[in-house]
Amino acid sequence: MKITAAAAAFSLASLAAANPVEISERQSCPKVYVFGARETTVAQSNGFGTGANLVRSVVSAYSGTGSEAIVYPACGGQSQCGGISYDNSATQGTAAVVKAVTAYNAKCPTTQIVLIGYSQGGQIMDNALCGGAGGTLTGAALAAVKAAIFLGDPHNRAGLPYNVGTCTAQGFAARPAGFTCAAAADKIQSYCDAADPYCCTGNDANAHQQYVNKYGTQALNFIKSKITA
Repeated sequence: MKITAAAAAFSLASLAAANPVEISERQSCPKVYVFGARETTVAQSNGFGTGANLVRSVVSAYSGTGSEAIVYPACGGQSQCGGISYDNSATQGTAAVVKAVTAYNAKCPTTQIVLIGYSQGGQIMDNALCGGAGGTLTGAALAAVKAAIFLGDPHNRAGLPYNVGTCTAQGFAARPAGFTCAAAADKIQSYCDAADPYCCTGNDANAHQQYVNKYGTQALNFIKSKITA
C-alpha cells in the first residue's frame, strides 16, 4: 500500500496532538530525581532538613536533576508542629512518600529516583521501601528507586546489611529482631553512630546532626554507584 507524504505527516501530527501534555512531560523528564524528607520539628519550609547539603550534592552531580521535599508533619507531639504524635506523623509521611514517588514514576517512568531522609525523614523512607505503617512502594515505582540514604533513622537495628557507622545497638523505633528488607536492601545505606540517642543508644544529640558532614561524600559515592548511565 502506498502512503503519501501528506498522509504520513497527518498521522504523525495526530499522534502528537493525542496527548501533547504527556509528550511534553516525558521530554522534560530528568535522568535523576531526588526526594528528601526532613527530621522532626523542622519546618516544611526547610523541607530537606539537615539532609539538604546531600540533596544539593546529588543535584549538582547530574545535570538537569530535580528535587522535591516530602510534605508531612515531621512532628513528635510538639506544639510547634501541631501536637501530632510521632507515630501518626510517620504514618502520614510514609503515605506521602509512596504517593509522591508513585505519581512521579507514572509521569517519568525512565527517571532514576533517589531517596534521602533524615531522622524521622529516614524512617518514612525506610517504611516506604521496606514496609511500615502508611504503605509500601511496589512494582515500577519501587524499581525506579535506585538508591536510598537514611541518616539517623530511628528504625535502625544493628546487624542489617546496609548499616554504616559505629552503632551496635538500635534506635528508639527499631525494626524487630530478625528483620530483613528483601525488596530493597541493595539500594540502601543507613548511617548511625553510637553517640546518637535517636538511631542508637547514645547521649549526644549533636551527633545526630553530623551525618552529612561526616559521611556525605561516602553517601554520594554510593548513590553514584547505583545510578546507571
